[in-house]
Amino acid sequence: MPLLGFALREEFDVQLRRVINGPKTVTNWGAWKAGIKMPRSAFPLSKNQFKIPKAYSWCVVEFDSQGDSYKLLVAYRVDLQRYQCLLGKVVLDDTIVLARYEYHANEPGWHMHCVCDDAGQVPGTIKCSEKRLPAWSAFHKGKEFGTMDNRLALERAKRIFKLGKMPPAPLFA
Repeated sequence: MPLLGFALREEFDVQLRRVINGPKTVTNWGAWKAGIKMPRSAFPLSKNQFKIPKAYSWCVVEFDSQGDSYKLLVAYRVDLQRYQCLLGKVVLDDTIVLARYEYHANEPGWHMHCVCDDAGQVPGTIKCSEKRLPAWSAFHKGKEFGTMDNRLALERAKRIFKLGKMPPAPLFA
């Protein structure tokens, strides 16, 4: 069974399932940053004021899949028990967010928000739709934040989005 405790169902966007399940070539595993605010150019969203504050640790992984380029923004903050991983398709100098995998202590368990149709795929925005998997009131396989560091944060993103072999250890220093 997948890490989320559910499989992406038929009603979910074919493009998202194709990206997650398809072959990928990681072109840049990124470097972890902490204590600095994420520049907008790292994960550009032209129509959104989305920011990763300097209190977070974050990195951006870049990969290609089936002729398109994608970015995966991984960010976490241990003291608040917050984690977010955004999957975005690169379109010119902008990004279309296809999915958002996250944990925050004020909601039950690890969950994903997905774009379910082409209408939700607006370049430069972060709105993924209100479709939440698992649903708010449903059983959550992963309920605890657990321990978190750079390697574990990237490992979680790697498993959810099926990225392949992890980079060498010096990346996590």
